[in-house]
Amino acid sequence: MKILSIDVGIKNLAFCLFSSNDNEYNIVKWDSINLAQQIETRCCEREKFKDCNKPAKFTKNGKCYCLKHSKKQPFLVPSSDFKSSFINKQKIKGLYDIADKYKIPYETPIKKVDLIECINHYVFNTCFEQITPTNASAIDLITIGKNMKTKLDTILYDHIDTITHVIIENQISPIANRMKTVQGMIAQYFIMKNSDVCIEFISAANKLKNSDTGPNSNVKTSYSERKKQGIQQCLEIINTKQQYSSWETFFKSHSKKDDLADSFLQGIWFISSKVK
Repeated sequence: MKILSIDVGIKNLAFCLFSSNDNEYNIVKWDSINLAQQIETRCCEREKFKDCNKPAKFTKNGKCYCLKHSKKQPFLVPSSDFKSSFINKQKIKGLYDIADKYKIPYETPIKKVDLIECINHYVFNTCFEQITPTNASAIDLITIGKNMKTKLDTILYDHIDTITHVIIENQISPIANRMKTVQGMIAQYFIMKNSDVCIEFISAANKLKNSDTGPNSNVKTSYSERKKQGIQQCLEIINTKQQYSSWETFFKSHSKKDDLADSFLQGIWFISSKVK
């Protein structure tokens, strides 16, 4: 039996794959993936007869440049003075100051709207456009779905046909509509890969049921406290159960221990309460 436990996320979707051996469950794979990750823009310049290929910081006229190669171009790094949000809220005197500071020519007298146009024209012709990372909330669901397929296909290549159970943290918060959609996309992925797989949506409350401050306790805890508690409980299990001890270093060094712990504890709860 193979059980895949998933803690739903876009930038940090954590998973833990358990496999049974003589009634003892071991971890086969454990990690987190970024479904919001887009193709990184690379510098188009050449260096020593080969492509630079460093992450691009700026773009101009359809070409992208890293910080080093941007300095060799005739364009300027955009100043915070040139942000539209900053320019549009300036009074006429502030606009004069910006124009004079950067030696932007203008006629006098001039209306505010025309001076803004002069500044924007200068920025368009002389400055780079900065390449900024896209926020996870702005990534469209099609990109998320494509990333999900590509990454899960790669990660689960040797296991997809033998996974018997997929358990996914149920998203119930009224502000989690987007996460609820991702939850459904995850379920659909596994249905299309193996129609015989058993898929269950699991309440987040189950992860800490074995702790002193779990859902059956009268002790109220904050979200951050529950996250810390999950990490601590995960470490305790790893340290006391020999079959998980080899993962201790990996877990301690991971930047998203809280999400890893959630996927692990959800799987442990499912094994102890639904399987055994």
